[in-house]
Amino acid sequence: MNKLLLIATLLVSTTLGAHNSFHSNFFNNGLNNGFWHDFDQQFQQLDRQLNQLKQSSNNFGMKSRQYFDKDNNNYVVQISIKGLTKDNLDISTANNTITIKGNNRIENKSSNGSSRSSSSFAQSFSLPNDADKDNINATFQDNVLTVSIPKLSKPKPRIQKIQIQ
Repeated sequence: MNKLLLIATLLVSTTLGAHNSFHSNFFNNGLNNGFWHDFDQQFQQLDRQLNQLKQSSNNFGMKSRQYFDKDNNNYVVQISIKGLTKDNLDISTANNTITIKGNNRIENKSSNGSSRSSSSFAQSFSLPNDADKDNINATFQDNVLTVSIPKLSKPKPRIQKIQIQ
């Protein structure tokens, strides 16, 4: 009797496996298609966002040049920057260095959700000893940032002597 039950069980399982009806209807059409379809959509969205980041990282199209303007007795730093406004720029000095930073944040909202991206850059330049750090000025016109640093007629000494009273 046990042998007959075992043979019947094997016969039924072989028949089910040959027709594969359980697997094809439930897993392939139901669970798998829904799962893989959602996964594929999420993967494509991630791929689009990565491509946007790659493109936005080069959106600034920066070109810079530094030179001395003999006519105005100024050191000049010019940076051509696309995709920013003067409100997105920050210029500061510290320890004989001038640092120029730019930042751009973009937020996109759609029916599927929202995405945020940001791009930034920073460039630092050493200031010469005879640079007048107290009178630096900057202009931003036609996507070109121009920073003018006046040259002192006499460089400030690096070491300042303190008189003892």
